[in-house]
Amino acid sequence: MKTRGVYILFLFFILQHTALNQLLKLPTLVEHYLEHQQRNHQLGVTDFLCMHYWGTDEDDDDEERDRQLPFKNVDIHSFHYSFVPLAKAVAVKRQEYDCVTIHYPVFKDNYLPEPALSALFRPPRA
Repeated sequence: MKTRGVYILFLFFILQHTALNQLLKLPTLVEHYLEHQQRNHQLGVTDFLCMHYWGTDEDDDDEERDRQLPFKNVDIHSFHYSFVPLAKAVAVKRQEYDCVTIHYPVFKDNYLPEPALSALFRPPRA
């Protein structure tokens, strides 16, 4: 029951403080399309959307109705940050560790091969 309440509050928060509340105006878009469909039976959905959102609207004296369509007037009044404290306090403990020293062996030159003696092409021996 608590999670359902959290989801409802989250949905209410999202619809109030973002532009997603414009989706609640979709029935107005359908009604307005049906009004245009009664005037012009040849009008398709894409033509209707192009006319009201991308193109110039024909002079049909319904400017007030056109402004009620979704995403015609989008205004977000405020932007809130919400902070929900954790139900359980988290304590971070510092881990103790010992410093590890590594002693690397010292290489001597007599252990390294001579590059001139091990080369494939070298001067002839006399």
